[in-house]
Amino acid sequence: MRPLAAVTRSARALTLAAATLGVASALFALPAGAQAITDPPPPAPLQTPQQASESAINKLVEADKFNDALTKIDEHLKQYPRDAQVRFTRGRVLMEMGRNAEAIDAFTALTQDFPELPEPFNNLAALYAQAGEYDKARAALESAIRNNPNFATAYSNLGDVYAKLAQQTYQKSLKLAPTARVSNREKLLSNMLSPQRAAPVGQTPSPQKPGEDAAVKNIGKSGN
Repeated sequence: MRPLAAVTRSARALTLAAATLGVASALFALPAGAQAITDPPPPAPLQTPQQASESAINKLVEADKFNDALTKIDEHLKQYPRDAQVRFTRGRVLMEMGRNAEAIDAFTALTQDFPELPEPFNNLAALYAQAGEYDKARAALESAIRNNPNFATAYSNLGDVYAKLAQQTYQKSLKLAPTARVSNREKLLSNMLSPQRAAPVGQTPSPQKPGEDAAVKNIGKSGN
């Protein structure tokens, strides 16, 4: 039961009726110093120490304070080494800092410990593509899609990787036996791919716990 809300609605109805009938509003005014009855605000959701630490990390990342975020992440993971979300964030931070070799190690470890998650495979592919290792990027994206057949970003990236592999194949053909047809196709792919880069994703869902449904979080800073 919520009697206070019912009282508030009754007072508002009386005030509206008074205004409609032309009755003096003073008849329904609150006494001097009195306050209207309102429902109390809902209590703030409680956070566990782990959630509070994750929130602090996310604020540092959003503020682009990557060195501070990395320090906080490493402290967090000493206490919660199986926190897949924060480990994923660590890989993202390393990417932002240009420490790609370390980011590859971070995402590779995630794919080994949580092989059901598609996002680490996608970000591995983005890093491999930046390094020109398109076969590795293709394999990583195919793993991402096997894990989540509805992962649109992985499909988009895989299309770009296939196009890049096709371009390289045409380039090899041109070295062996140049033809106008192959040259035109290679130029078409080159123009299409020159500004492209495989898009990483910014957030990974938490791994499913026994007895729970998989809780998928929105992807942050995603690219298409």
